[in-house]
Amino acid sequence: MAIVAGIDEAGYGPTIGPLVVTGVVFNVPDDYANKSIWHLLEDAVTKNVQRVHKADSPQANGSTERIVVDDSKKVYSSCGLKRIEDGALPFMWCLKGPITSFLGLLKALSCYDVDVLNSYPWYVGKDLSLPIASNPLTITNNVQLLTRTMAEKGVKLHGIRSVSVSTIEFNKQINLTCNKSLVLFQSCAKLLTAIWKKFGTRGPKVFVDKHGGRNKYHHLLSKAFHGCQIKTFKESEEISTYEIKKFDRGMVVSFIEKAEDSHFPAALASMYSKYVRELFIKLFNAYWQEKVPGLRPTAGYPLDAKRFLQQIHGARNASEISDQILIRKK
Repeated sequence: MAIVAGIDEAGYGPTIGPLVVTGVVFNVPDDYANKSIWHLLEDAVTKNVQRVHKADSPQANGSTERIVVDDSKKVYSSCGLKRIEDGALPFMWCLKGPITSFLGLLKALSCYDVDVLNSYPWYVGKDLSLPIASNPLTITNNVQLLTRTMAEKGVKLHGIRSVSVSTIEFNKQINLTCNKSLVLFQSCAKLLTAIWKKFGTRGPKVFVDKHGGRNKYHHLLSKAFHGCQIKTFKESEEISTYEIKKFDRGMVVSFIEKAEDSHFPAALASMYSKYVRELFIKLFNAYWQEKVPGLRPTAGYPLDAKRFLQQIHGARNASEISDQILIRKK
């Protein structure tokens, strides 16, 4: 059996809200270490958003509809948060059992930090009930479908872990590095290190969505994996692949252009990162909409963030909200 993993982010470009990076680890039959897990799990999952029946309704033959797992940007733009949730929550329920709150999800993803949450008036003491866009019956049906299909196909979900970089931490790291892409890599490195420590003796293969226009990662990996041998297999615009070795441990890491399109674990990681970020943004918008009646919510991307910041200007001054916790520097 082979260990395969995927890492992807959500929130690299926005002005407002956290950057979230997620890693997903699976155990699959050896023949599928480099093949499509979508095909292996096709009885339960699909990439095709358009061909999936309307949510919450069984297919004509009485079977449960398949779960969409794909690049979160495609899923969200086609179907909104519900489709993201229909896919993300069931995998976590398969792993940890029912999770019915946002804070519970953060704990399950190992990215719950009460001190960080308490630094923001829009997070402190707040929570969300889950599912928030779907319904419990759909999630339960999807859990049953996934559990049955993964057991039949010899697939095991080993772990899902996220790193959430809040605005304060993001700005601190920018002050230190003056490089936005390094903030992303450092979060990615935390997940790579966790995979290495837990599965390094089993030679995992990790597929990571490329970090912007970066093609060379050897130096960064050498710093993150101090004392390990880093071998470069290939560096190109499409893919950059490296082997990390030390004693009986080894791991192959590939940074791939649009990894979420070609590798199932990266696609699922993309959906988790998007899901977590959207839940953070829901709390953020709810806070400001209480203070500014009629305020339209924001996703935090630069153009709309400018509009949003103008509209909350008076309220944020009255509440003495600093730029440091509200606006990312890059």
